[in-house]
Amino acid sequence: MDPLSMEKAMIKNMHVKTGKVLEEWIRIVKHEQFSKHGETVKYLKDEYSLTHGYANLIAHKSRNNDK
Repeated sequence: MDPLSMEKAMIKNMHVKTGKVLEEWIRIVKHEQFSKHGETVKYLKDEYSLTHGYANLIAHKSRNNDK
């Protein structure tokens, strides 16, 4: 599966796998006001027990949402 298809599949399955949709995760992350990608990933993994893949995707999308 190519990276774009994998990303789309993860976003589609996010609610089932994590209990929240991407937009909810972005709001949570933005509220914390992290300055670095790694801080966001660590927070999501530590506080919400997300897998690295989902935490990384959410962190990436929350940064891209700023632009």
